[in-house]
Amino acid sequence: MENTLGAALPSGGAYCSLEIADASAVAFARRTSAEAARKAGFGEVDAGRLAIVITEATTNILKHARHGEVLMRPLDGAVELIAMDRGPGIHDVRAALTDGHSTAGTAGTGLGAIRRLADQFALYSQPSAGTVVRVLLCDARKRPTRAMLSGPEIGGICVPCPGQQVCGDAWHAQPDPRGMTLALADGLGHGADAHLAAYGVVEVVQRGAGISPARLMAQADAALRCTRGAAIALVRLDMVNACVTFCGTGNISAVAHGTGHPRSKAGDRAGVPRERYQLMSRNGIVGHTMRGTQEFEMAWNADAMLVLHSDGVGTRWDLSDYPGLSRQPAAIIAAVLYRDFSRRRDDATVVVVKASTGAQFSHDDTFATDPARA
Repeated sequence: MENTLGAALPSGGAYCSLEIADASAVAFARRTSAEAARKAGFGEVDAGRLAIVITEATTNILKHARHGEVLMRPLDGAVELIAMDRGPGIHDVRAALTDGHSTAGTAGTGLGAIRRLADQFALYSQPSAGTVVRVLLCDARKRPTRAMLSGPEIGGICVPCPGQQVCGDAWHAQPDPRGMTLALADGLGHGADAHLAAYGVVEVVQRGAGISPARLMAQADAALRCTRGAAIALVRLDMVNACVTFCGTGNISAVAHGTGHPRSKAGDRAGVPRERYQLMSRNGIVGHTMRGTQEFEMAWNADAMLVLHSDGVGTRWDLSDYPGLSRQPAAIIAAVLYRDFSRRRDDATVVVVKASTGAQFSHDDTFATDPARA
């Protein structure tokens, strides 16, 4: 069988987090974007596009919400940024994307300019609750032709603990001929040693694409014995048989929506039918105190979705509190949950996996969203 996922699945590189609270933050964000453009290999024109986008995004936050956050990361030939706030929100998104529309007495070209300059653009706003904008800018010399690909839609947010230069969390999606394997790892503590443990899990998954989560967990346990250890969630998505298998150790939260009954490999049902299932992980630290594994299998339906996050993100979220959010791109869902439930005192990672809905890729590392869906 041909691999329909190819290289399009994203890896979970950490974002740089920029607090936007006053005018000086705009200048700092521009300087940060210039460094991101350099790391992405941008030429002068694309670096200029990025400078305009970051300026518009940060000034919008100050004008309308007074405080917010921008996440940014360079990719191979692209830069991704996510601007978020908890301000008054946008009551009419379509109008806000039209040049000349303004609620702050300005020229009203901010969001429209961002959308025109972006290779990918998505926006979610809830009145009185804030706005999230996600933008991807690609190097014009490397920009691929848009292609329709089958497979899951994946979006993730990974942010280091405040004051740390590296993230002790890591996530990775590894494709194989039948589907893909997804891992989210939270190294014990934070900082460089936690980072080493978490990325040890990524290496295990890269070497073991296609094998069962339980076997991968055992391999990770052996590989992490020389590290401080980690909490791990492993997901195997079998696109041929339309099923997903989960195995977890430690305090990674995993929630399934629209998958039907999770079953253990012994055939046990997990309670009465419902829309949302909290998937159970075994206690322990992979690499030190892991005591066996347990797998749960679920159907991968057309409307299925998985949400995984580390303990740097609170668990008391409910997608029903966000009208229309479940229909948004996976990256936007992850960003909203990070914005509203990150504890801000630990590494924080949220990964969302949605069944394919005919969405488009326009870069080989980040899932694309059609601007018409904003």
